[in-house]
Amino acid sequence: LFCWLERLPPAVLSSFAAMAEQKIVKVALVGLGRAGNFHLQSVIQLPEAVKLAWVVDIDEEKAKRIASERNCQWSTELSNEALDSVDAVIIASATDTHFPYIMQALKNDKAVLAEKPISHELDEVVEAIELAKSKNLPFVCGYQRRADRHFRELKRQVDSGAVGQLKVVKTCSRDNPLPPLEYLRTSGGIFHDMLIHDFDMLDFLSEGQVPESVTSVGHCYNPAIKEMNDLDTVAVIFKYPSGLLAMVDTSRDAAYGYDQRVEAFGEKGMLTAKNEHTSTVELATADGHLMPPAMYSFPQRYIQAYRSELTEFVHLVQAGRGSELHRLEQKAMLRHPNIVKTTIAAELSWKLGKSVDLKDLDVLTAQLKAEEEVKSDSTEIPSTSEDEVDVEGIQVDVSPTEKSTASPTEKSPASPFAEQNMFGDSYRNYETSARQDEVSRTYNTMHTKQTLEFVKEQRAKWMKFDKGEFTIMEVIEMLDDLIDDSDPDNDLPNSIHDFQTAERIREQWPGEEYDWFHLVGLLHDLGKVMALPKLAGKDTLEQWAVVGDTFPVGCAPDMDAIVFSESFKQNPDFNHQVYGSKNGIYKPGCGISNLTMSWGHDEYMYQMLKFNGCTLPEAGLNMIRLHSCYPWHDKRAYTHFEAPEDAETMKWVKEFNKFDLYSKGDAVPDVAKCKPYYASLMKKYNLDGKLRW
Repeated sequence: LFCWLERLPPAVLSSFAAMAEQKIVKVALVGLGRAGNFHLQSVIQLPEAVKLAWVVDIDEEKAKRIASERNCQWSTELSNEALDSVDAVIIASATDTHFPYIMQALKNDKAVLAEKPISHELDEVVEAIELAKSKNLPFVCGYQRRADRHFRELKRQVDSGAVGQLKVVKTCSRDNPLPPLEYLRTSGGIFHDMLIHDFDMLDFLSEGQVPESVTSVGHCYNPAIKEMNDLDTVAVIFKYPSGLLAMVDTSRDAAYGYDQRVEAFGEKGMLTAKNEHTSTVELATADGHLMPPAMYSFPQRYIQAYRSELTEFVHLVQAGRGSELHRLEQKAMLRHPNIVKTTIAAELSWKLGKSVDLKDLDVLTAQLKAEEEVKSDSTEIPSTSEDEVDVEGIQVDVSPTEKSTASPTEKSPASPFAEQNMFGDSYRNYETSARQDEVSRTYNTMHTKQTLEFVKEQRAKWMKFDKGEFTIMEVIEMLDDLIDDSDPDNDLPNSIHDFQTAERIREQWPGEEYDWFHLVGLLHDLGKVMALPKLAGKDTLEQWAVVGDTFPVGCAPDMDAIVFSESFKQNPDFNHQVYGSKNGIYKPGCGISNLTMSWGHDEYMYQMLKFNGCTLPEAGLNMIRLHSCYPWHDKRAYTHFEAPEDAETMKWVKEFNKFDLYSKGDAVPDVAKCKPYYASLMKKYNLDGKLRW
């Protein structure tokens, strides 16, 4: 981002201390998704310099919640009232909204820090830069790698002449894990979403050189990405007028971790910036040396970079429009059109299957556009659905019945959920339910006996999966003998509830593209078989160790979010110096999936499916794993442990839970008619035949 910051004269750098004493910069944060959460955490770390005054997100519930937690105002659009309340705007919303939000903020004389891209359209990028220049406003597009300490050190040494004249620069950029498919659908493609970071890094290291030619080759190994007419693996070579060669290789998925490396080769030697690892500990034995893995993904790899990025943006705003900082950034922003132009040329090279000279880009782009228009006019493509939506990372606030016309059941409007449970009562009534005695007894025992040590013992015992081999349908039939003692809404056998949930999901999320979701509904409670001797034998558990709402162990329970919480006071961990503290054995931001939950059917079923090679998408597996953690997804407890990816996980879990909960008021489905359909899904997702339990 601001590499020039490290090259400022000492007098300018020393002024930063004085800047910190200036007025706090008030900001509006637009977008509260994954990228927005990174910026939110950075804002929280700088209370002496920046104040979050406003949050904006199309998800009204999320905006309200964050505003309440951070004591600020909220809206679902960047309103004039919001703009009047702030000095600067941080834009981290959906990609296609960046440009209009940037223009709105600049037109209202606000400093802007925006996630890339400014736009996929070159003319819009130029328009935004020209507006910022004409108004003499701070405008930073956040390529966070420029703020990474390792890449900055490499840059410093290149500038110092450590390797002499640069001859070759290589960057390697391989993602982990594979981004959600729904994100990829709207990302703009691998060139504009991913490779553009590498192209900016080449600009960074080459002092703004513009390549004269580019050659791109690529392949797509992932069928779902291939359907998007996109690539998942690409190599690009640039030739510069100075003789410099630059090479970039990138992939959407690297099994070994997040891979970000840079190599700069010159006449005097070579500089290399390597990956960050999860630790510096290396094991050496007679078998060789074992290194720790690379960081899992970019939130872990670039946490420092995001904070440096925001810190320097705040300094820029505080310094004022007459400062040396501002003059340098006004110059630095001029690179953006060239980076976008380079990206367009690289993508065009792949499409045309040949090298592209940048001087010919306008002509080649116009020719390709004309060819595509002719092809489009001469080919009619029948439409079978308004908008096909895939699995990973889908925005679940979109009504599924409006998004797909294909359905395995009758194409009739989804029936409303029953407003009352089978007893004519409200759902999740834990005070005066018809089953109050059984329910309260189960929870009180659970909260007294579910300690961290108990959970460790059960994990060791059950995750051997040595209790026998059974088919899914055999286990469902076993659940005819189980009535959940923690459930105030239902006293039917659990097998009935499994089909109720699955069929209601099937009704409201019809179509083959959602069949994995249907199967999740059937599978989600099968772990309750741990309470049945027919499978568990001598290891049969009482229901308090199998059913009910789950919660993290190893840290203090949230007494306001958990039902029957008074009974925790009898739990040995309650007054433990560590286990009874707010964070306990965990670190804030560690991620909900990294918490050890109270032992029950959720975790067991998740682990059992993974062990047996189930191919359900991770979104579905997370529904099974976390659907009973009501304190988190319903009451919003333990949010201090959330990682950025948990926001998307929670959307899916909440979408699933409305079917799990409210289908209990539905009529009992015709199980015999349902079985063939679900048997076909078991085969599809590698769950047919005998499985180890």
